[in-house]
Amino acid sequence: MPDRKTVLVTGANRGLGLEFCKQYSQAGWHVIATCRNTAQAEALYQLGVEVCPLDTADETQAEALAQHLRDQPIDLLLNNAGIMGDRERSALDASLGEWTNAFRINVLGPAIVTRALLPNLKRTVRPLGITLGSQSGIFGHMTGPELVIYRTTKAAAHAATISLGAALEGEGVIYFSLRPGRTATDMTQNAGDYSTEDTVALVRQTLEQASPDWAGKFIDRSGRVFPYEGGFEPG
Repeated sequence: MPDRKTVLVTGANRGLGLEFCKQYSQAGWHVIATCRNTAQAEALYQLGVEVCPLDTADETQAEALAQHLRDQPIDLLLNNAGIMGDRERSALDASLGEWTNAFRINVLGPAIVTRALLPNLKRTVRPLGITLGSQSGIFGHMTGPELVIYRTTKAAAHAATISLGAALEGEGVIYFSLRPGRTATDMTQNAGDYSTEDTVALVRQTLEQASPDWAGKFIDRSGRVFPYEGGFEPG
């Protein structure tokens, strides 16, 4: 197996995804960056990373990517792709089409991609699979009627992580959700407590500490378990 580690990042053309690609590339990793529109991925091409097209909610595209990468070991799969949806609408007036699409991307996407790339993960000694989670998907942090699309899909993504974590233990893959914290990105309209640079640097350190007992859990950027039933007051 190669000495150089490989990371695959979905939703890699902006925000945290782009920063993950930048920092892992600078650290000497082989970076496979995926996004829906590679024609709008100039920042990725400038990094010199491998860029592949992928709509994470499209099973056919995921299988095509797996075929393209069939002999490529993947040490770290970062299921980062996600969408916010309408921030202001409630369950009474949110667009059902937009809500459905968010479920496809935020919930089904990580499962689809992980299924397709499982053979690649199993080609490494200590494979990790991650869903980028959010405290917005924790019931104890849900207040008010707004953000219903994001909150419900992140809650469901956490539920899928529990299943993935348990199912992948027998395959030798450690899979869990990870809380990056409220980071200033396009998704948050550049409002947040942290910069993308600081968040990714800290998350990378946390991932180095990953252990089998994290399987299926929600891990804070600090390395603490963030309980699904309510979590701690994030800081």
